[in-house]
Amino acid sequence: MQHAPDPASARRAPASGDPRGDSLRPTGRWKAFALGALAVLAIVVAVNHEQVTAIRDRFIPKRWGVVEPGRVYRSGQLSRHLVREMLQAHHIERVVDLTFDDPNDRNHAAELAAIAELGIGRLLCPLSSDGTGDVHVYAQAVAAVAESARLGQPVLVHCAAGTQRTGGVVALYRLLVQEKSPEFVFEELRRYKYDPKRSPKLLEYLNSHMGEFAEELVREGAISRVPSPLPQLGSEPHARHSPATALR
Repeated sequence: MQHAPDPASARRAPASGDPRGDSLRPTGRWKAFALGALAVLAIVVAVNHEQVTAIRDRFIPKRWGVVEPGRVYRSGQLSRHLVREMLQAHHIERVVDLTFDDPNDRNHAAELAAIAELGIGRLLCPLSSDGTGDVHVYAQAVAAVAESARLGQPVLVHCAAGTQRTGGVVALYRLLVQEKSPEFVFEELRRYKYDPKRSPKLLEYLNSHMGEFAEELVREGAISRVPSPLPQLGSEPHARHSPATALR
């Protein structure tokens, strides 16, 4: 004789055979909560990124680098807490500033005050944040770096981030004054966080005006002649040189 199933026991028994039943399965409510929490976390990180960066830059000189030991240095905008210390520690005698004067920027103001107090020379060569700018201003910055290096006067060249404008000036100094290979220069750009895929304008600008830069540097006395062929920067091994006459 068969007995009808007990309705109460049927309700207690999990359909899956797992004694814990469906209690561990994520529900729509929990999924929505998890996604919401992740979204809030992403917003908090984004909002506080600038604050985190400012704290880091207070203790670590922003993209500080040595181009030539004892002669040429590069960086981003140094924190007001570090700028005087770094200028003194490296015996900087000239600063080539690639930004625009901003009296509301406390780091920039601290740099100007330190330069004045320490009797350091300063050359303002403002360029665009994407690394492009006036060819004459660009060449003037490179010539100033070359002159300081030749005279043995430690020089610091910097912009805000220390990546594109500074990277461009150092790249031209490397290519046209030091005659380093395009491969060496490109790898140095990458080490200072330059991404040619996200910011292609810098390479395009430098390559398209390479002849003009060289001619300006000849007039400034920074180099003796326009190189032939002209060096060209690029991520591919074949993108090394172009005919000197192409950009004259």
